[in-house]
Amino acid sequence: MFRRIAPFVFACVFVGCQGDLLSPSAPGDPSSSPDGSVTPQQVAGQWSPYIHVHGDGEALLAYRDALSALQRAGRVQGVRMEIRRDEPVNPVIRAVGAMGLEVLGLVSNDHLFEPDIEGVIDRIFSTYPEIHYFQIGNEVTTILPPTGPTITIEQYAALFQRIYQHVQSRHHGRAILLTQSALGSGLRGPTELETLTALALVHMDPDKVIVAVNAYDPDAVSRYRGLLTGSLRAFRVWVTESGIANPALQAMFVRDRYPQLRQYLRAERVYWFVLWGADSGPDTDFSLIRYPTRYPDYWKSPLFGLLTGQP
Repeated sequence: MFRRIAPFVFACVFVGCQGDLLSPSAPGDPSSSPDGSVTPQQVAGQWSPYIHVHGDGEALLAYRDALSALQRAGRVQGVRMEIRRDEPVNPVIRAVGAMGLEVLGLVSNDHLFEPDIEGVIDRIFSTYPEIHYFQIGNEVTTILPPTGPTITIEQYAALFQRIYQHVQSRHHGRAILLTQSALGSGLRGPTELETLTALALVHMDPDKVIVAVNAYDPDAVSRYRGLLTGSLRAFRVWVTESGIANPALQAMFVRDRYPQLRQYLRAERVYWFVLWGADSGPDTDFSLIRYPTRYPDYWKSPLFGLLTGQP
């Protein structure tokens, strides 16, 4: 699947190691529930109306239903969806876009190894004229096929610069580009972003590029602060993936952790990962819905219920 995250990391970071930050609101908080649970008001106050959506056709009916419920409640404005290689057009991207939701198109890592990357961008722009935000890759040095080509951050910087220059010369004003998502845990993400900044971003117009970060451990993202308040202070920042692989803790994550992402990263947007991450596998417990093939009786997470007012 899209992410590969060890379950014990979350058990330590979000439960054992950070129990104080996931504790219920103080008794004096007027929005606190008497039993200490998260209230709809608390979630609504911190929620960012953006979600990652996998392009799985089998889930389309449930996607439409779930996204419509979120729209009616004012809880979704845009989605992030992967544009896969060798796929003429993704009907799920088209269907979601037809609902009036802004789509952030994620150009999959497989595209980055095409020798004619400029031609790839031309085709993608032609296929999806409705999309105006395009992210060029995602955790490019770590999310790779078990066998096959690899890419360093230095190689990615040169590639991103080629794409940027091509878009400005041939498609001026057509799109805003997002960098690959740097890792939001450990030192690898900040180190790679520092390299990308020195080799490419300092030569680019901040109005035409947005810095992307994947942040599953908000305590670790403080390592980005020096860079974001220094060389990148003029650039916007979006958290393109965040969340926790435990439905019981999702609402607390939004209440307690989203404010940290805004504080440490200046994040304008936070995209929840994911609307549906499959019914088995490492992405599953990030899901806001499950069992979409059971539509209309698919499962909804407690966070989804708080966001929409649906039980």
